[in-house]
Amino acid sequence: MAVLFLPSSSQCLFLALMLFLTNISAQTQQLSRTNFTCPVDSPPSCETYVTYIAQSPNFLSLTNISNLFDISSLSISKASNIDEDSKLIPNQVLLVPVTCGCTENRSFANISYSIKTDDYYKLISATLFQNLTNYLEMEDANPSLNPNLLPLDAKVVAPLFCRCPSKNQLNKGIKYLITYVWKANDNVTIVSSKFGASQGDMLTQNNFTDAANLPILIPVTNLPKLDQPSSSGSISSSKKLPVIIGISLGSAFFIVVLTLSLVYVYCLKMKRLNRSTSLAETA
Repeated sequence: MAVLFLPSSSQCLFLALMLFLTNISAQTQQLSRTNFTCPVDSPPSCETYVTYIAQSPNFLSLTNISNLFDISSLSISKASNIDEDSKLIPNQVLLVPVTCGCTENRSFANISYSIKTDDYYKLISATLFQNLTNYLEMEDANPSLNPNLLPLDAKVVAPLFCRCPSKNQLNKGIKYLITYVWKANDNVTIVSSKFGASQGDMLTQNNFTDAANLPILIPVTNLPKLDQPSSSGSISSSKKLPVIIGISLGSAFFIVVLTLSLVYVYCLKMKRLNRSTSLAETA
């Protein structure tokens, strides 16, 4: 006769706890694959940069983006190699300066954000801050607030992933570790070329397995001078107006000169024709 062994209540509790911890571990790994712990030999804080992608409808102006990060639009324009009054175009890459520091052995740039109507942590982290943070980190950074019932106008901390260079990296000439959210169609060659980074340093610093929509670190020796789009959309209206006026005046002047020239040639020909006719009649 077969004997059926049923697990005791303590065994069931142990199995349930193991499954819960495994699920939490897998979830944490999925949300952050690159190591953002504070290096032992790194400074307690540093000035670094995160990337931000201009998106319609609300984030196609430096003013709105600077308000989101609570910094000046001039600091973003200088870092991003654009004019402060430039009109942004969708998917334009910007560099946003932030102060990175250690919080419980994790590196974050803590940004203050005021809760708006219908806001929740997943929306704030994934849409507004474009996965530079995640909802779990926001919950940990704001333990006094109920994540399911955020009060209007409440100030919350959005901890953006970042990291300061270690002493070894500083000795190699690496000045910044730029936080960049990896896209599904990205590859190391294109991204390293865009930011002037070493492919080897990028591969050493990050784990690119299933890294889509997750933050990674781009080690650079100098702040990259981004190649910004030169479309008409990137020219401000204040600069367009003089150009339009100049073109209009030039065109009008050309038309007037051409008209007067044609009239002069016509009159000259008629004068010659009349003279020839008069001479013929005299003969």
